[in-house]
Amino acid sequence: MARLSELFEDSEVFDLLKAEQQPADWYHFEPRTFDGEYLIETPSGFQVYQQDRGVQFSVRDFGTLQEAACALFADCTNCG
Repeated sequence: MARLSELFEDSEVFDLLKAEQQPADWYHFEPRTFDGEYLIETPSGFQVYQQDRGVQFSVRDFGTLQEAACALFADCTNCG
């Protein structure tokens, strides 16, 4: 988990993930209409959610990218 946190200390990896995003990918880093897991930047921080047939559920808000990435990729509820 420490390495995951290190990868998201700044937005470099996040920006690379957004740039390499493909429609068929399961993880998404910008709002889209595809089913999958999302980690998106919001005006107040970051949001992680699942989307199925256009419906968002399990929506969680985080203050930092590190916390959001931990929640998405490690599926933890107490990150940081």
